[in-house]
Amino acid sequence: MSKVRILFVAVLVLALAAGSSMAASVSLKLSGPGMVNDSTIKAGEKVSVDVYWTNDKERRGFTVGFKFDSKDIKQIVHVADSGKGLNLLGDIKGHNGWQDKSIFDITGVLVPEIDWDGKLPDLVGFGGAVGKQRYLPHEDMKCLSFDLIVPDAGTLVVDSAFFPPGGYWKFGSGEQPEWKGPYSFHVVK
Repeated sequence: MSKVRILFVAVLVLALAAGSSMAASVSLKLSGPGMVNDSTIKAGEKVSVDVYWTNDKERRGFTVGFKFDSKDIKQIVHVADSGKGLNLLGDIKGHNGWQDKSIFDITGVLVPEIDWDGKLPDLVGFGGAVGKQRYLPHEDMKCLSFDLIVPDAGTLVVDSAFFPPGGYWKFGSGEQPEWKGPYSFHVVK
């Protein structure tokens, strides 16, 4: 086999491998002063639950929902940051183009707060649509975050959720992103 053919085959294999490693997926990470490690939160301190997305192709819109729940923690505190978030309270933030209309140019990212009062379970949804823009492919990046304080020790679980009226996890094309949860976070004193 000639060197050109070998080089072509090697480049093709690398390109296919790189393409297959990226897909449409959603995962969570912790950050902020209340983060002890990847799976542990310090009770009584502000922590951010960060939503990371990987997108494998152009999209026209999305909907997702999250449920915060616990068997032993009854309440969480949504940290107010008025005027600086996607919702009125400001505890839900957008990042890397999700904070304004730079990606989802029709209305920005919408946040229907179905039951977002701090008394667990809490349920929140998200949606966005594009008109002139496209939601372009990207590697894993932080797109959303929830600022909160968990006052008591126990286990906080964050999972995917349906939110009414049409809040299934999907892209405008009907495909569903891969959810890497549910996530269980230990809350310690």
